[in-house]
Amino acid sequence: MKINSKNKKDNFLLYIPRKNHDDWMEKEGKVYLIFTHDKLAEKIVQKIFNRPRVTDIRLDEIGTYIWQLIDDNRSVYSIGECLTERYGNDCEPVYNRLIMYLRYLNKKGWIRFRKEEYSKI
Repeated sequence: MKINSKNKKDNFLLYIPRKNHDDWMEKEGKVYLIFTHDKLAEKIVQKIFNRPRVTDIRLDEIGTYIWQLIDDNRSVYSIGECLTERYGNDCEPVYNRLIMYLRYLNKKGWIRFRKEEYSKI
């Protein structure tokens, strides 16, 4: 689901991220996102420029921790609480940084969001 920033009634902290990129692994305490380049245009580029068929992106410590917390159950708010609990002031302002990072992952297509269902009391 794409995030619509024009709808101001939505609270981004209630969104629940889920992994959309299934090809990843954990190695030496870091998460690596694996990309296989098997489209025709990518194969041509591989031949011409001697590029690898498979590439990876290594996430840093905080990025790895966030990736591990994305389980299709935790909201952005609860992920932020976990970050604050683990890293304290080192990740402040936690929600600004977290939202920016999650939006980047969403823009790349590596995660998607769903809205948490909640009732007003």
